[in-house]
Amino acid sequence: MTTTFRLKLLTCCVGAALAQTAAVTVQADSAVGVDTMLGNALNPTTLNRIDVLDPEGLDVKLHSRTPTGQLYDWDPLPKEQSTTSSGWVYSGSIEVGGIVVSGDEDNAWFRKYKDLDTGLYLNNFEFQAHNPDSAGYLEALGGGLGYDDQFYGLEFGRYNDWRGKVFYNETPHVFTSRYRSLWTDTDSGYLYLKDLPAGGDPSGDAATTRANIASELDQTGFSELGIVRQKGGLSLDKRLNDRWQFLATYSKENREGSRPFGVIFGGGGGGGDIEIPEPIDYDTHDLYAGLRYDDGVNNLNLGVTASLFRNNIDTFTFENPLTISVNNAVAGVPATAFTTGTFDLYPDNDYWNVKGEYARSMPEFWQARFTALASFSWLRQDDDLIAPTSNSLTGGSIGGIPTDDVWNTTAALSQQSADAAIDTMLFDVGLSLRPVDKLDVKGKIRYYETDNDTEYWACNPLTGQWGMLINDGSGADLESAYAAAGCDLAAARALGLTPSNPANPIRNIPFDYSQTNYVLGGDYRLTPGSTLNLTLEREEYDRNHREREETWENMVKLGYVNRGFDFGTLRLSADYGERRGDDYVTNPYQAFRAASLGEPDTSDGANVRTWINETTAMRKFDLADRNRLNLNGRLNLIATEATDVGLTLNYRDDEYPNSDIGRTDHDYRATGTIDVNFQPSDKLGLYGFYTYQQGHMEQTGVESNTTCIIGVDGVTEDNWETECAKLGGQIYDLVDIWNTESDDRYHVFGLGGRYDFGRFIVKLDYSFITGVTEYSYDYNASVLGGAEDPAQVGNGFSDLETTQHILDLNLLYPISKSLAIRGLYRYEYGKIDDWHYDGVEGNPAPTNNTVYLDSGPEDYHDHVVGLFVQLSF
Repeated sequence: MTTTFRLKLLTCCVGAALAQTAAVTVQADSAVGVDTMLGNALNPTTLNRIDVLDPEGLDVKLHSRTPTGQLYDWDPLPKEQSTTSSGWVYSGSIEVGGIVVSGDEDNAWFRKYKDLDTGLYLNNFEFQAHNPDSAGYLEALGGGLGYDDQFYGLEFGRYNDWRGKVFYNETPHVFTSRYRSLWTDTDSGYLYLKDLPAGGDPSGDAATTRANIASELDQTGFSELGIVRQKGGLSLDKRLNDRWQFLATYSKENREGSRPFGVIFGGGGGGGDIEIPEPIDYDTHDLYAGLRYDDGVNNLNLGVTASLFRNNIDTFTFENPLTISVNNAVAGVPATAFTTGTFDLYPDNDYWNVKGEYARSMPEFWQARFTALASFSWLRQDDDLIAPTSNSLTGGSIGGIPTDDVWNTTAALSQQSADAAIDTMLFDVGLSLRPVDKLDVKGKIRYYETDNDTEYWACNPLTGQWGMLINDGSGADLESAYAAAGCDLAAARALGLTPSNPANPIRNIPFDYSQTNYVLGGDYRLTPGSTLNLTLEREEYDRNHREREETWENMVKLGYVNRGFDFGTLRLSADYGERRGDDYVTNPYQAFRAASLGEPDTSDGANVRTWINETTAMRKFDLADRNRLNLNGRLNLIATEATDVGLTLNYRDDEYPNSDIGRTDHDYRATGTIDVNFQPSDKLGLYGFYTYQQGHMEQTGVESNTTCIIGVDGVTEDNWETECAKLGGQIYDLVDIWNTESDDRYHVFGLGGRYDFGRFIVKLDYSFITGVTEYSYDYNASVLGGAEDPAQVGNGFSDLETTQHILDLNLLYPISKSLAIRGLYRYEYGKIDDWHYDGVEGNPAPTNNTVYLDSGPEDYHDHVVGLFVQLSF
């Protein structure tokens, strides 16, 4: 087992545990440009091979090590190559056979990111060729032919001259295999109900509708919701001369399928909820073109990047099976009127970036190196907007204004398209110096800015009402008293009226910010093998339309590295930072809400509750005062000549010293890892690792009351804004405070290795992942208007637990130098306890007018047996 693969497997397993995803990671780059690694579940490192190792692969020095003290990998035995008459030297291999899958093979957890089905299987192939005379070369590989996780790659070119790459891969993602659909389709832009009437039972009785849905679900089996990602691309790398190089890449990614999507009807708190299948059909085009220059003193990179997103399903309409009781703001609309719901899905959008990087070495000036970067980006989307509702709302009214056919048309919009734009720019300059032989000094200034130039005013020109419908017209946040102004903002404000609900949104909030970082650091060599480094950094944010306009954080980082020990190497680091800011304004959004249309009534006896957005004790965690401590350590031990032992410790603690409501106290996470690598010879290699992680988080909130009366409890015309919003006032009573804590623990264990018996080679990989998250709650019974519920206080909620075992056993039996047989056995077991889904399958349509169609994840165990023939040539 090579060190490279061991570390990759460790990374995959730890990541899987922390994210609570127990699936083998497919190591394919899904970000920008051409993928850097191809593979699938049976080929996690591109090609799943068991190579015969070269007994002389480390003949320069047996058990030689890297500068960090870790063993180098054993080299595989060089392949025999053939030569054509034209001088091309080539080699290759192909592995074909079949697999049998048994167990819970349709389980979403098992199928996540991989496609394993019983049948013939071309597991992988590779081909390499080069021409020593012309310096031309060709490399090709692939695997999983015909499956949803297949991959292919081709690289060709001329050494030190030019290089081209072409790739294609697919990755499945199954979200659920326990979804019961009420519609005839799950991945189209219009969902038709199978048997149920749209708008619920014609009688308008919610109980009858619920009974009809429950009966339909009893006859509906489980189905799968998921997507398949298909991505392909190409790149070209050409040296123009000794100094200039040209690069260009293009890739296209298509994601197609469906996933669960939550729908809410009624007011803000809902009045009919259901989980529908959202259709997905996305295309993303990524392009890059750049020039590089290097003359040994100057380095220059110039690049243009584009990412173009296209949604092939513009709008999504579904027939609604629920009976909807409209929000109090909407009067007179029958409960059966809401036959459909419509979403304007993610819009087509374009991202462009131009970036230039420059570096210059100045050895005559304290061996200085200067770097500079400038980057400019443009994000645009101008999607056609859709009508506020797809229903006519016949017979209803809002604020006394009829709703008949005045909201189900785009004429109800203040503009017909989004016209959204965000621009960004980034500047970064740095200088490194070596004033004396043992000291390196580095400094950097980085400035980043976003400019949000997006504006939309929510006013219906047909009615003059400010605000918006919510949940497809079954609820409304509208101001009707200003209708006479006809969407003229100045005229509406001149009316001098008090809005009915100051919190009603009337304009988008154009969030943007600037960020500046100042960094000064130095590395001092204490001895030839040890270094001490110190870094000081200050980060400043200037935000628009946030609770804090300015925050700043001062950080100090201290590190120590020693590579001079006989027993190995040691790396230690610690950093501490304090974030603070200017005054915290609880409600900075008044200019974008109905509050900006008029003034409140502050006469004695008036209730100003709706003018209060949040308690002044609230602190959002990204803006709150925070003290952060990070501790990191890594010790690489040379236990024996053929054995590495690694110890890693990480601790991060975020303290929120001035937050009474929000993220409070300490949010910490501690991780410890031990890994062992044993390579006594080319015949035997073993590895093992264990990781433990523990985390803790606390959060505090407060239930709000419905009144704050002028003239009561010291609230006056002059101080109501602070008195009503304070913790312990009329709205936010101290007895209504609640607290929640979550504690999570994860264990990740793995072991494996290989042994060459001479006639055959055995390879074993095993990983075990388990995690538990415990929740505890504390609250006053008055929040629920009654006695405490034992099931909802303390540790009344069940723990969230996940466990997974994955075993891979491979046996390679060489028949000749060019022919071998490989046997594969893979076992997967997963167990999950998630209280969120308790009772869902047995009671999918409870009395709260909510329908649960996804019954949630379930346990699984699967066996995969494969027999393959490997042919080398």
